[in-house]
Amino acid sequence: MTAGGDVLHGVSGTRSAEDTAWIDLMGRAGEAPSHSPVYRMRLAGPTPDGLRAWPKDLRPANAAHGAELVSGRWRFGASYVETPEGHAPWGPPFPTLHFGDRVHRFDWIRDLAALGAEGEARGRALVVSWTEEFGRWDNFGWRVGVTADRVINCLSAGPWLLASLERAAREAVLESLFRQVRHLQFSAAEDPDPGVRFRCGVALSLAGAAIEEGKAVLEAGLALLEVECGRQILADGGHVSRSPQALAEALIDIHTVEDLLLRQGLIAPVFLTRLQPRMASMLGFFMLPGGQVPPLHGGGDGLPITSAAIAPHGEVRSRFSFARLSGYQRVQAGDVTVHLDSSGAPPQPYSSRSHASGLSLTIDDGGECLITACGSHRELEPHLREAGRRTAAHSVLCLEGQDSAVFSRDGSGSISIDGPPGLSVRRLEEDDQCLLEGQHSAWRDRYGVIYRRRLYVARSGDRITGEESLSRPMSEASVLGTQTIPYLVRFHLHPDVMVRSDIEAGHVYLGLPRRERVWRFRSETVVSVEPSMYWGRGASETTLQLVIRGAAEPGGDGSKHPNRIRWSLTRVE
Repeated sequence: MTAGGDVLHGVSGTRSAEDTAWIDLMGRAGEAPSHSPVYRMRLAGPTPDGLRAWPKDLRPANAAHGAELVSGRWRFGASYVETPEGHAPWGPPFPTLHFGDRVHRFDWIRDLAALGAEGEARGRALVVSWTEEFGRWDNFGWRVGVTADRVINCLSAGPWLLASLERAAREAVLESLFRQVRHLQFSAAEDPDPGVRFRCGVALSLAGAAIEEGKAVLEAGLALLEVECGRQILADGGHVSRSPQALAEALIDIHTVEDLLLRQGLIAPVFLTRLQPRMASMLGFFMLPGGQVPPLHGGGDGLPITSAAIAPHGEVRSRFSFARLSGYQRVQAGDVTVHLDSSGAPPQPYSSRSHASGLSLTIDDGGECLITACGSHRELEPHLREAGRRTAAHSVLCLEGQDSAVFSRDGSGSISIDGPPGLSVRRLEEDDQCLLEGQHSAWRDRYGVIYRRRLYVARSGDRITGEESLSRPMSEASVLGTQTIPYLVRFHLHPDVMVRSDIEAGHVYLGLPRRERVWRFRSETVVSVEPSMYWGRGASETTLQLVIRGAAEPGGDGSKHPNRIRWSLTRVE
């Protein structure tokens, strides 16, 4: 990638194909718009001598990652660059667009700061170098969403970023920073990505509160942020994307803006204060005993970011078991936590990161994840994140390789989903167990069958039984096909789970190493242990999955095999 922003210029045919695929998966968010020279001239303006206040950086830092950066090892997903000591990772073209995208966002700056004086010095040098290379404009590096992240990260770096810079370097960094702020002012409201607009509202609010003459910037930022909060934060406190990690990050952003305003003696808008208790309560609904959240609808297991989001709000406990608007059921039975995805995808454009995961489940035992999804961490390349959105990447029945939701391009070029249709869940509480029963008709038009899942969770937390079935509605019995319908029921295991099969007995034993607990999985038909992937911790990790295979009869009513499969998970000594 060149400083001029021609992202495909001067690269090999293989690299060009990779870049084209990256842009195709990212939609308009991945394109490098070419603004006119007149537009770039409008970005010029007065530069403040300094900032009157700095937002607190509430996002968690990764000191181990910072140490790698200091040593010259830069890795994002599968992309890797090793630089000589003291050199920046730019100059030659970036190895991939994904690598360049992550570098330009400056998320790495807090990881360097976590190392103390050495890391801060390296961070300052890198920011100065970036300003010299890209500080006035770069088509790819100045995309609106990337710019918003970079502005927030620079402002949150605090006084250490500018304190020791020579005057010329300090002025150049500040000039670039406020060129970027003006870019957000001019372009934020027009961006088709609601997540980008939200972050732009945060960036403008923080920038406006940080400078002496920032009233107009602050008002524009708060107005945009209020609109997007109204659209994206549900009445139950959840995020419209249905992602627990997106909720945690939005809560951190809102609290950061409110905190900076209050420290400046400014009046924080009511919506900032009103939303946070609801959001924190919903985040508590997702939190597991170990402090993490399940990797649902984008993101990873979210341990550091969730803890950071909850911290300012004290101890938050979930006081409810069903989030109707957010679309989840939660069962807490002793140390065991079960989450069931009980809703379809949100409407466009909010489903561009949603997953085809209707009726999928996750199971956690006392902070150790047992049954999970493959995850979809944002540090990973788009093709892996897309793979993590598919039904096969979740712990649920999958019909002949078909997704339970329809994937299609939305108006922004992003890949959104719709469905599954007819999804409903009912809950029955009894003295000794809880029953969750759900169904959807994602495959009814093509195969004529309805999928039903029943889960029985013992109150003691030592037993979970399930029933998966495919049935044809009686009203359609006259239009029977003759072909059986192959299906698989998948249970993806967390990489930390230890697995041992007892083939003769038909059991699979699952060990949780930290608590030294063992669970036994049984099925009324053969269960196989097969390879899987986990993408919930920012890298591709190999893991295993339990798979039950079957072939449903087209006219079956779901009351017996092969249209019905029963399984159980039992804690054993």
